[in-house]
Amino acid sequence: MIDPRSEAVLIRNRQTGVFEDKTREVARYEFQPASQRIHLTFNGKGKTFPYGPDRVQILRNAVRRVLTGDDRVEVNGTLWESATETATFSGVQGTWCRVFYRSGGGEKYQTFPASQIRVVTSGTAIPLVNDVLRYWRTIVSRLSSDDPLRPPYDRLAFVHPESVLASYLTGAPIATRPPDAAPIFPFRCNLSQRKAVENGLTRSISVIEGPPGTGKTETILNLIANITAVQHKTVGIVSFGNAAVDNVRDKLGELGFGHILGNLGRKQKREEFFAQQPARNAAVAQFVSSAPQRPDPEQLADLDRRLRKLQEHERVLADRRQALDAHRLELRHFERHLEQAELPELANLPLLKKSADRVIDYLAESQLELTGSRPRLLRRIGNYFKYGSLRMLDPEDTDVVLRLQLAYYTKRIAELEQEVELAGSRLQRAEFEQLAEDHKDLSVRILHAGLADRYRKLSRTVYDADSYRRGRTFETFLEDYPALLSTCHSLRASIAEGYLLDYLIIDEASQVNLLLAGLAMSCARNVIVVGDQKQLPPIPVEAAADLEPPMPAYDCRRHNLLSSLAEQYGAELPSALLREHYRCDPAIIGFCNKKFYDGELIPYTVGKIEQPMIVVRTAEGNHMRRHHTGGRSNQREVDVISQEVIRDHCRGFADADIGITTPYRLQADKTRDVLDQIQADTVHRFQGRQKQVVILTTVLDETWRGRTGLPFVDDPQMINVAVSRAVRRFILVTNHDLMPTSRHIQDLVGYIRYHNPGDEVVDSTVVSVFDLLYSAYAQRLRPLAARLKKELKYASEDIIWTVLHDIFAEPRYAHLTAVPQVLLKNLLPDFARLTPDQTAYAKRRASLDFVVYNRVTNQPLLAIEVDGFAFHENKPVQLARDALKNEILRAHDFPLLRLPTTGSGEQQRILEALAGAEDHWAQRSAQ
Repeated sequence: MIDPRSEAVLIRNRQTGVFEDKTREVARYEFQPASQRIHLTFNGKGKTFPYGPDRVQILRNAVRRVLTGDDRVEVNGTLWESATETATFSGVQGTWCRVFYRSGGGEKYQTFPASQIRVVTSGTAIPLVNDVLRYWRTIVSRLSSDDPLRPPYDRLAFVHPESVLASYLTGAPIATRPPDAAPIFPFRCNLSQRKAVENGLTRSISVIEGPPGTGKTETILNLIANITAVQHKTVGIVSFGNAAVDNVRDKLGELGFGHILGNLGRKQKREEFFAQQPARNAAVAQFVSSAPQRPDPEQLADLDRRLRKLQEHERVLADRRQALDAHRLELRHFERHLEQAELPELANLPLLKKSADRVIDYLAESQLELTGSRPRLLRRIGNYFKYGSLRMLDPEDTDVVLRLQLAYYTKRIAELEQEVELAGSRLQRAEFEQLAEDHKDLSVRILHAGLADRYRKLSRTVYDADSYRRGRTFETFLEDYPALLSTCHSLRASIAEGYLLDYLIIDEASQVNLLLAGLAMSCARNVIVVGDQKQLPPIPVEAAADLEPPMPAYDCRRHNLLSSLAEQYGAELPSALLREHYRCDPAIIGFCNKKFYDGELIPYTVGKIEQPMIVVRTAEGNHMRRHHTGGRSNQREVDVISQEVIRDHCRGFADADIGITTPYRLQADKTRDVLDQIQADTVHRFQGRQKQVVILTTVLDETWRGRTGLPFVDDPQMINVAVSRAVRRFILVTNHDLMPTSRHIQDLVGYIRYHNPGDEVVDSTVVSVFDLLYSAYAQRLRPLAARLKKELKYASEDIIWTVLHDIFAEPRYAHLTAVPQVLLKNLLPDFARLTPDQTAYAKRRASLDFVVYNRVTNQPLLAIEVDGFAFHENKPVQLARDALKNEILRAHDFPLLRLPTTGSGEQQRILEALAGAEDHWAQRSAQ
């Protein structure tokens, strides 16, 4: 009898030429040496076959391996979770491996060439890996039962030893490999992007630091092009959410290469992707038929060498342009400083004919001499040849020093202007733009030709969402779709179990926590992490609050993926900073550059408008309100934006080009209610977006309650994100005192004021009569304060009482009067129109703060309610009562004006309401 665990009978299929395992069908065999044939008995019958490579092989003496809990069998790159044992045989045609696996309550097996099979041991066999995963699983187990992290972590029992997750958790050295070929750049590139791409293609772990507007998406696209068309490998592109990967999809599609993408992830995206396959396959056929001949690689190499040199000149041009703007601005401030000074001419002074460097050198050396460091004879002789005769100079005369400083500025500006002109001319003569376009076009042709070679070998297959991950089908799927788009949550569920992609690109990594990163990194051999440590981090994982990590680098409380890698590898981490900036006005990105990026960014943009940055401060007063829900809002800042900022500082910009952002959700909601055509959102939600104009409303005032919010609002990453969303203009709307106890906002205010000499801050004219409620109020309201009648219980009502009497003193409104605290029952004696709830409320001595009457006819015209924030907006019970009062007056078609104490422009609102009420009653009487 045949023992399936120690022998195998393989019979070659004549049609496919593949040996098939028939061991279970064969009962016994008999070898006939004379004829070199073999007699097999199977299925109750006997049959003789040629023995050897033509028909039949008998494999004996199997080497068996029973799998332990940490072992898995990998078949053609795919893990078989149900495998229990392997048996390896040697035969005429080489070595074969039989894989036994559980199926349907029993056991089955399949036989493969041994080269397609290997047994791998999970990284969890290493204690540290196991400890970290246990720590992460404990955190996940504390999350809500419907959290999307729970199912994938329940299944994460095996960590492939060749995955980047395994090397990250063990702290293994980052692997380096030589490049397969010279990289291509079909999406253009600059010097920083080149380095980032080269790092990503040659290191097992690398980081791309991508500050705002530095072309990180183009860098990712160039990586995808090289991985799929040059290296012919696979890549997953993931992020915390869908917006970043959607951006990659759209830009790759615009260039005509979208068909390489498997747009997977959540259920809806996956359904859309599989439904679009027929149209996509038709596009692939057209793509292959239109493919160009593969260009000569030497042609690209030659272009690349020339372009790299010119890109160095381009960087110099941008750097000199930045220095020129800075010196011009400094000169404006210096000239303002000199307005009252009369400086000596110092005619014919040799030093004034020398370079700016010589002038500044002399100023530095003369300062040293004043401290007692007198030069020796040889040095004095050297100074004569360096500076010329200095007999006319008195280095202790302040006016002389100021004259030399002015000379330095004018000379340095002239020198920089010349350098900018020369660098620009050099690039123009070398036809830099045309060369860059030629380089890009040649890269596109190589990409097109390389992908066309791939698709010529493939049939146009339509895959099924339920089966594309099974067995050999997934390998074929990856041939068709070598780049997979997903979220960090969904990548594991989008690929075959245990399969490793060659590369993983994690975008917006500063927002990816370690739990998400671990899932994604378990799916690939190499990872390229793209993000910005100076942008907003992910929301802290509260479930990790009281848990100690096995090692600090894996702490979910402190780290996102970027900071974890930095702690794990330190200086050994290959990191490329994208320095060239292409989005914001130079003054706008200049603040972020100085404040957050140590001056390493180089703006390639040119300023196009005056005052690209503006500070607008509200009138004096405490305008912030803290809500019972914990959020904060500032109606005054909303009013300033809607009534002044949009009108005065956003002229020429469409509503769609303006964005309003704030640290607080409630403030964003209030702004959206008033300006529903303009996008308003929190700073966290604005990350990744951009607008031509961005307005930041800071919400806080200078009360002690306001200052408790300062650590949140003054967060440096928050400020960096908010400012860097603006392309052409950034407007800061803040309290009257300009948040003096802040650190980063104060730096922002100071920076803007420095860039607007003579016009540093715009004072809002939007005021409210209720500003009188605060100890500090606008000067223009002091006359009203002197006239307050102080006849009513509440100060807010007394203010409106005074304003009403001021209005009624005018001849136009002399026929009107007002009565405070009017009972609803007296105003509306007929309750037949009311619901039972409304009737019950009206009968409980419900009253209106004021009712305006025609004092001649005694006709009531308008009801006025004064809504204090603490008693109305911030109390749900009172809000419900206010809603009942609104419904009652609406049922009787009676005009009502509500005046919140957090608002503004109350006198104008009263006048408009009076005019509307008189028109209303006139129309009613005419019916």
